Amino acid sequence: MAGTGGKITQMGIAEIAKLLGTLIAPKKGERLLFLTDYSSKPSVRGHERAELLARWYKAAFSLAGQKGFHLLPIVKYKETGKNNADLPKTAAMHDGGHVDNLAELIASSNIVIAMTAYSASAPLRVIGANAHSLRIISMPGVNASMEGAMAADYVKMQEKGRKLLAVVQSAVGFELIFDGAGIPRNTKLYIDTRANNWILEAGGCIEPGDFINFPSGELFTPPYEGVSEAGRREFSDSKTSGVWPVYSQADSKVVFLKVEKNRITRVQGDSAEAKRIIEDIAADENNANVAELGLGINDKARSTAEIPILESEKSGPHIAYGRNDHFGTPLTLAGKVRATVHQDYVYSRETQITVTIHAVYANGRRVLIAERGKIVVI
Repeated sequence: MAGTGGKITQMGIAEIAKLLGTLIAPKKGERLLFLTDYSSKPSVRGHERAELLARWYKAAFSLAGQKGFHLLPIVKYKETGKNNADLPKTAAMHDGGHVDNLAELIASSNIVIAMTAYSASAPLRVIGANAHSLRIISMPGVNASMEGAMAADYVKMQEKGRKLLAVVQSAVGFELIFDGAGIPRNTKLYIDTRANNWILEAGGCIEPGDFINFPSGELFTPPYEGVSEAGRREFSDSKTSGVWPVYSQADSKVVFLKVEKNRITRVQGDSAEAKRIIEDIAADENNANVAELGLGINDKARSTAEIPILESEKSGPHIAYGRNDHFGTPLTLAGKVRATVHQDYVYSRETQITVTIHAVYANGRRVLIAERGKIVVI
């Protein structure tokens, strides 16, 4: 697992097998599928992820001998190029086999572990919603340096998550005030959560229907978007509005997103990130949707510029735009927007922009949830 001073000590096969045994509790006769994507252009990150996958597969093979479950050949598909884009129909197996219907193979499995460059969480959730015996672990952008966050104390994390859920689930909204270089004083975003669709991911993928991103450790919700007929009858328009600043790592600039009724209506700035957001919205207007408010609760997660979003979003508050239909159900009034991407931005103690968050309740009461990127209510 992650060491000190930047040095990484890899988990051994026995350690990974023990982690898998706790994480997925595989049963005799179940089918475990490892899923990955590949690029036509080899990269260091791709090679590192392949090495990590090989170690996890070897550990799963060892565990299968003890538990009696079936380990399927690794399945790989061509990179989609976008986080949470739909999966291709066909794929290949590492033993030379061919997959004619990838979604069908996934649905026929009991456990899927996806170690991918681009997040497959949204399409996997959609498949899982119709495959009731399936449980899924999504690990987009995973690398060996995350093994420290993977080894967190999930019992304590679940306790912390339940306490935080008890505080936030009755709030009608959240006021976010941003701070950082280049951020005007009192830059503020209000997120409407009247639909109350909070989801806790704190480790453990044991029951049919379970879905987690891993490393785990977050409590999150789709804001109320105001797009469904049932939602509009209950709440009318979404109250999500304000200014959402985003830091552009590529050129150290800030882009400001004007938000009205839960949609990005204007992108101000000339940064690389501004260009990407504009292109995303031009490609699909639903990418303008404010998709998620998340609260990371994994004490071992890091969020420096080099850390992939899979781990960094577990370190503190984060917000996303784009797709969130994978968060909702037919009975919920939020999590209703299908789009082509789901893009997260983190606002923790270690990021260039931090956020202070107050939960707002129907009676006017306010509770401090996070202060300058640190969750403080628990």
